[in-house]
Amino acid sequence: MNSALENLFAAVGTIRDTASTVIPNTAKWVSDEAAKKWKKIEKFQGHLDKDGNGYLIQSAHEAAELLDATRQLKEFPGTQMIHTLEKSLFTQLFSEFDSFTGTLLAAIYTSKSDLLKSISREVSFADLLQFENLDAVKLNMLEKEIETFRRDSYVEQFASLEKKFGLKLREFREWGEFVELSQRRNLLTHCGGKVSEQYLLICEREGCRFEKRPVLGEVLRVDAKYFYRATRLIMKVGFMLTHTLWRKLFPNEVELQSRAMSDAIYSVLQQKRWRLAAELAEFSLTDAMRKNVQEIHLRVRVVNAAIALKFSDRNEEALRLLDSMDWSASYRDFKLAIAVMNDDFDGAADIMRQIGKNGELVNELNYHEWPLFHKFRESEQFQGAYKDIYDISFSSKVVEDSQAAKPVIEDVKIRRKPRAKVVAGPTEITDERSAKVKIGKPAPRRPIARPHEKPG
Repeated sequence: MNSALENLFAAVGTIRDTASTVIPNTAKWVSDEAAKKWKKIEKFQGHLDKDGNGYLIQSAHEAAELLDATRQLKEFPGTQMIHTLEKSLFTQLFSEFDSFTGTLLAAIYTSKSDLLKSISREVSFADLLQFENLDAVKLNMLEKEIETFRRDSYVEQFASLEKKFGLKLREFREWGEFVELSQRRNLLTHCGGKVSEQYLLICEREGCRFEKRPVLGEVLRVDAKYFYRATRLIMKVGFMLTHTLWRKLFPNEVELQSRAMSDAIYSVLQQKRWRLAAELAEFSLTDAMRKNVQEIHLRVRVVNAAIALKFSDRNEEALRLLDSMDWSASYRDFKLAIAVMNDDFDGAADIMRQIGKNGELVNELNYHEWPLFHKFRESEQFQGAYKDIYDISFSSKVVEDSQAAKPVIEDVKIRRKPRAKVVAGPTEITDERSAKVKIGKPAPRRPIARPHEKPG
């Protein structure tokens, strides 16, 4: 089950990173290209007719040039290219979510064989004879069950899961917003983004609260703020669905489920995605998710939740969360965390020295990686304590670690080199409109060498 969630997080993260890289670069290209096309027209502005109403064309060549430049500018897709990218990436989010739900259900059914008995489908005797064994029949039945499930709307899917597993899965505050995302996906895919009565009916029925209610026929788009909110919400819904079903259906796996939940939050913290981490951590601290969790693991979860709140500009909430627990009898590692969260860097440095090289939870690697020390690492207090403990400056250790990673980096560089080169010969220009280019034969292939090998 956890692998389904990990794949969803990785896929959505890739889509988000693609959007943050490709869309701004495309927008810049669109702006630059539009400016180039306008310059071709702009040069005629100095030659207006005597009334100043139009361009004074001196020759048929200029007329053709102006006509061509005007046509190019009119036909230039411009911002439509941005809208196409936004639409494509947004709809891809739901393709990944559909893949996630299918993988999640497959994991559940294969882990609980009794659930397979609940699948009711008719199979002809002729079709049955085509299967090699009973396991092949089960797999085919399961694939068809998941395929049918995916064809339903998300409202129907969640209702079906609630009925099948005896759970309430739609009682979270973003449910209406999640439904609106899926309905907008439908509009963009099938209606050119135009608002329909069905869209408004379903969204309002499921509790969506519009900041400004769209009107029939209005064209909805996906701007940056909406898109990035969608990525966070889809990941959160996947996270909540996975862990709710995991807790319900596999009660003997509480420790495994709890560790997977904490690892997911920690990973998001390492990426400095504070808002998402705060939302996931909030769910992790609900009564249902805290039940039967070991005290030490719960305290780590609380600290990580506070980190997410602090760095998403919710510092008062972070401190209130920490104050909700008694830390007086806790490990010094937790007292270190409390000091850091309260920006008591002098006290935190003293506790570091008391802990030494290895505490109950904290060690040298944690000082490098745990997001708790995100800002503390930059302080003189941390730098001094670290050197006292490990007999090496923090900066020197970072450099040392980076040098250790150099062979890996070099290996990646080598792997990315082209296997063959096309060598161009001299270019002979005959006139302004044509050029003859002599292309040499491709260079012979050479084997790719690893950093520790020599080419053969």
